[in-house]
Amino acid sequence: MAAGSRTKYALDLNDAIAFPDGAHVPAFPPDEGESWIILLEIVRDTSVARPSYQTRCKIGVPFVVALYTETPLKDRDDLRYCSPGNVLCLTSARPKTFLDGSTGFRVEDASTIQALPVSLDQLKKINKDLCERSDKGQLEMCYNCNKPAQNKCAGCRARYCSKDCQKAHWHAGHKRECKAVKALHVWNRTDWG
Repeated sequence: MAAGSRTKYALDLNDAIAFPDGAHVPAFPPDEGESWIILLEIVRDTSVARPSYQTRCKIGVPFVVALYTETPLKDRDDLRYCSPGNVLCLTSARPKTFLDGSTGFRVEDASTIQALPVSLDQLKKINKDLCERSDKGQLEMCYNCNKPAQNKCAGCRARYCSKDCQKAHWHAGHKRECKAVKALHVWNRTDWG
């Protein structure tokens, strides 16, 4: 699994090694230099004493995600996008069986969870769009009009030919997608081991 680059986008969210679904989550901890990301869409917030969420993986398998960090309420607030319809990204997580018999993920380290303000379908669409832009040689072109670009989004580094194009793209939906684009670019440059 070769990593992509700034000019070549090669990320495949269907890669069962880098992005396992509920049926293919590794049972053992990752070896040195290995990792994976489990993508889960939040179905509902089930928080009582600690932040917890009912989620579904990309093939629809339901999972509970519960924060067992030292400061779970602060960590939930830091995640900001933990609401139904948004995506939780768990790094190298392994499933647990909770006391009530449900299966899910117990998050003990806040650095291993990220929330994105898009749905799984939106994340897949953004990824597909980035692949198509890369295949056409347009990754370094303006994201709004495909002209040569020098300006960059401060969040995700998307390129724009002018402030006007950047503003137009922001209002057309980039505002919501920016954090997801940034995560996808980071994952694109990751060597998954």
